[in-house]
Amino acid sequence: MKAAFLNEIKKPLIVKETDVPKPGPYEVVIEQEFTGICYRDILTYEGWFPRVKLPIIPGHEIAGKIIEVGENVHEFKVGDQVASLIYIPCGQCKNCKAGLENLCRNKLTYGEDVNGGYSKYVKVHVNGLVKIPRKVSIENGVIAACLTGMLIHALKYRAKVKKDNWVLVTGAGGGVGIHAIQVAKALEAKVIAVTSSEWKVNKIKEVNADHMIVAKNGFSEEVKKLTDGEGVDVVVEAVGQPTFEQSLRSVKWGGNVVLIGNVNPQPVQVSLGPLILREVGILGSLSSRKKEVSEALRLASKGKIKPIIDSIINLEEVNEAYNKLKNKGAIGRIFIKLS
Repeated sequence: MKAAFLNEIKKPLIVKETDVPKPGPYEVVIEQEFTGICYRDILTYEGWFPRVKLPIIPGHEIAGKIIEVGENVHEFKVGDQVASLIYIPCGQCKNCKAGLENLCRNKLTYGEDVNGGYSKYVKVHVNGLVKIPRKVSIENGVIAACLTGMLIHALKYRAKVKKDNWVLVTGAGGGVGIHAIQVAKALEAKVIAVTSSEWKVNKIKEVNADHMIVAKNGFSEEVKKLTDGEGVDVVVEAVGQPTFEQSLRSVKWGGNVVLIGNVNPQPVQVSLGPLILREVGILGSLSSRKKEVSEALRLASKGKIKPIIDSIINLEEVNEAYNKLKNKGAIGRIFIKLS
């Protein structure tokens, strides 16, 4: 099979032939039709995750049909359509047993610790697998862990978004942002979408944001006007450092900023006084758990979440796709077609 390998940090990925993996105990091999490119893949490529074990097959948006099962696999069988978490939880630690597998300190991340999804056949561990309902497309399966499940974790379980809450989404035209709008709407929130790219506005409108703001710099004053001077209940910070200050200025007293994106991994300066005096919460949100992947697939089955696909490329075009993503040239997710 063909796979894309990251051999050196900041060097182009190399596409070459490699062996189809064989499953070990508690593992299965799945056949993929598509995989997605996440901005975390870019950060891995640039060396922001120093533990990455080179050479490695990148990618962690993994879903497909099981073609082979290893020993001790009983819950899954050949032919099942499955989606995987972006990591392998150990299943034995305190956090795993409490249903907090995203906080497992022993987990292994696909595309960083073990080979990931940039190949047609992928070996995955059953600890991170969820069955895809029959009515749900494989495209929804691909984004169920890294995107939609992750956003359910951030919005529903971390920020506790409720009906009629105001939610601000930064980077609304990106892969995370445009799906965050859908998840917030599924939770019956009112959404303000912020983008710096005017050419993305029409596509963002298709996912029914209540208000759009196109802003190269500040947007907090416009947010305050739209919310009668109050600010929003929750900011989904899908960008990070470039928009963080404005996000803090946009949240109401007692509101929360939930951090899920970090396209520029540089430190930010925060004045503690306004956080204390306005009782503003800053919440980190890490990945998704199997329960949230299942919720994402259920929402997809009801038509409340639809994958927004910028383009579908061949594996040999992966380096060009990385450049497109880095330069904010994509609306939604870039998918790799695997053959």
